[in-house]
Amino acid sequence: MNKKVKVIIIGCGVSPECISPHAKDRVLRADVIAGGKRLLDLFPEFNGEKIAIKSGISDFFPKIKSLSKTGTVAILASGDPLFHGIGAAAEKYFEKTEYEIIPNVSAMQSLFAKLKIPWCGAKLLSVHGGRKINFRNALASSISVIYCDDKITASNLAAKFAEIFHPCGKRPAVTAENLGMKNEKIETGTISHLAKKKCGGLSILLLLPSKEITDEGIALGLPDSNFIHENRMITHPEIRAIALSKLKIGPGIMWDLGAASGSVGIEAASLCPDLKVYAVESNRKRFLQMKKNAEHFGLSNYSPYHIGAKEFIGMSVPRPRCVFAGGGGKDISEIIKKTFCRLLPGGRLVAAAVLLETKAELTKVLRKNFIEAVTISISHSSSLGKGRLMKSENSVDIFVYGK
Repeated sequence: MNKKVKVIIIGCGVSPECISPHAKDRVLRADVIAGGKRLLDLFPEFNGEKIAIKSGISDFFPKIKSLSKTGTVAILASGDPLFHGIGAAAEKYFEKTEYEIIPNVSAMQSLFAKLKIPWCGAKLLSVHGGRKINFRNALASSISVIYCDDKITASNLAAKFAEIFHPCGKRPAVTAENLGMKNEKIETGTISHLAKKKCGGLSILLLLPSKEITDEGIALGLPDSNFIHENRMITHPEIRAIALSKLKIGPGIMWDLGAASGSVGIEAASLCPDLKVYAVESNRKRFLQMKKNAEHFGLSNYSPYHIGAKEFIGMSVPRPRCVFAGGGGKDISEIIKKTFCRLLPGGRLVAAAVLLETKAELTKVLRKNFIEAVTISISHSSSLGKGRLMKSENSVDIFVYGK
């Protein structure tokens, strides 16, 4: 053991039987042990100081850091400390040479073992501590496992899935609570069936493969009805699909300037979980609609800003790999130029224009970095008496610039 190590984070698994002799020895040799009351009770023979963790991590770790200066502290974690656990927070408070982690079986692994289902391809998610999950992304995976808590239990979450995406109510699922304890309970059924049950805080929702189509599929251009908007202040599905294609989204940062309903940035964030979207809207009413739209999709990688585009560009925010400028206005040339300066090398800037004045400005700006312009004219079928006709929308020009 490294002599500098004064903090040991020990995974206790899902039951007392999971604790190895090595892990138990490290606990008993410590000067202080800290953890939830249930975990502290697993070591009645420990004679040193015991600290029950009741408050948040921000209050807990500074105390542990202080205690580690005079002795060894063992932090007890349920399951595996590095799977949505306390181990991930340690690096914020300690150098990596100052602490050690002893892993164990997670509740998720225990559940898959009980069900005899391989979990190597599963999408692993959590709503612990107010975390958000990408509902669309979770349903797109053949197997998704989601850790829940006392604020959002597994049955609560199942009800949320059924509410947002009605077809997924038929999808097979499992709720599991208190794994490894005497009151362990595992129940199988459809999402709609499990949504009617009641679960405790220590619960997991597992989404299993379905023989029917119960998800929306991976499609660019979600219907406008998926977003709250007013006065048609939204980038329509076909335009959005082309814009997303030209943006070449991927891991990193995206700016959505003049976001209005937020449809472009929200769809980008839902398609690519490793993309962090900064959405900017100066109109208060549209900004609030944008926030509600993001909450509906359960996006943790989406940050809305109630601010003007020029003010946002001057802020100390990460440089983007791609930018979508959906709003026009008299300052469009200045906004495009300043935004392009912040764009990462290899990045793309895509601007949409409806007004002739905006199109004229975008034609003149960044000529050396201009890639292409595309005029998009969309017509939708519409009823007329007993027949149908094609009703055209306003044409939109898409301007694409590369760095």
